[in-house]
This record gives sequence, C-alpha cells and structure tokens, in this order.
Amino acid sequence: MALILGAACFLKALPAQQEESAFGPGERLRYAVEWRLIPAGHAELWLDADSTPGFWKAMARASSTGYVSNLYKVEDEYTATFGRQSFCSLGIRKTIHEGDRHREVDIQFDPRRLLGLLRERDTAGATPPRQEQFPIPECVHDILSAFYYVRSLPLAIGKSFDFPLNDGGRTISIRLEVQALEEVETEVGTFEAFRVEPDVFSGQLFTQKGRMFVWFTNDEQRIPVQLRAQIGIGTIVASLAGIEREEVVP
Repeated sequence: MALILGAACFLKALPAQQEESAFGPGERLRYAVEWRLIPAGHAELWLDADSTPGFWKAMARASSTGYVSNLYKVEDEYTATFGRQSFCSLGIRKTIHEGDRHREVDIQFDPRRLLGLLRERDTAGATPPRQEQFPIPECVHDILSAFYYVRSLPLAIGKSFDFPLNDGGRTISIRLEVQALEEVETEVGTFEAFRVEPDVFSGQLFTQKGRMFVWFTNDEQRIPVQLRAQIGIGTIVASLAGIEREEVVP
C-alpha cells in the first residue's frame, strides 16, 4: 500500500507548462485499490489552497480493508506544501501505520539555505528519534508535489522528463517516460489517457525489482485515473473511483 502513496514519487524544477486551471482547490480524487485482483483498500488525494498565499496544500490518505487489512493493516496520511507555479516543495509530513511500523516523519526544505531537515519519530517507541540535515537544490519536489507537477507537463508520446525528488536524505533524479495513449476503464467512466513509466525501481527510491505505470487523462486536467505497480508480491492497481470538486476561495 505504501507504493500507492509512493506513486507520486515519479515526478527538474521547471516552470509549469500548462495553465493553473489544470486543477484547483477543492479537488478530491478517490481510488479503489486491488492486490492480485482482490479488493485491498482505498486511497484519496485532495488539494486546497494553503494559508500562505501562492502555495498549495495537498493531502493523501491510504487505508487497507478486508482480507488484506487482516494480513497487513495500513493507515497512512501525508500532507505537503508547495508553490502553485513552481511546484517546489516547502516540506511534507507523514503519519505511517503499516503492520508493526508506526512512524511520524517531518521533512522541511529551506531553498534559501539549500538545506533540508528530516525529523523522524517511532510512535511505538521501538527505535530512538532521528534527525538529519542534508543539501538540496534550489527547487526540489516531495512525493506529493511531484504528482501535481507531472500534471502540468506537456505530455506527448515519446517524451521524457527528468526532475529532482527528495524523500528525506539524498536528492535523486527521476526519469519519467511517456509511452502510449490508451483507453482506461474506471468506475467513473472510460478515459483516453497517457501511460507513463517512472524509473522508481532503479534502486534509488525502491530497492526491490518491479515496474510502475500511471495513466493521466489526455486533456488539460491530466487526471491520474490509474496506477499499476508490478512487484514481487504481485500486482497492485489503484483505479479512479470518484471525483469531487468544490468552489473554494483561495
């Protein structure tokens, strides 16, 4: 399930290539998650204007259900703040409950000092708190801001994009390849969507072998309608199950 939230990690600090109207405050996307064709959980992703003018606040939640939850219970929540035009991140907070792992992680980025700060606490008390400082480029993405950044890009078959990502520690470069235009069926309809593949299984982010594909709609909104992760324990699929939009004054 962590891979579902980690899907956002596939996203170099370039200006947005599309208008900000590609998405807006109040957008809420819901996903049904399957593992080996078995219902496994739910995921949500929503966006609001941050209290600081000129910034977004994005939130994501993933939870396991049913049989899968009995095997390995998951309750994860992420919150990130990033620039509306640049998608450069100011930081991300994570509350992670996965099986016996219970952690709170806070990553803050200071673009003026070119430094990042990681604070991590094991809420179960199994390990001592950890704090780490590390260098960052002037603009860096976290795993949520990167997800929105890719929605601003001029996707076209055969194109590829490289960009910096930091999930605490060393900043890595991720390459995203736009491979095909396909029809994707979901609970809310059928969409024409670009299939993209990020190299998240190159050993820099995830150490296990596998492949990940994400489908973004072929329109100005670039809605992520499906994610498929092929890994050793089987295939995980998150498919769009609902879209909500609210008129929110920034």
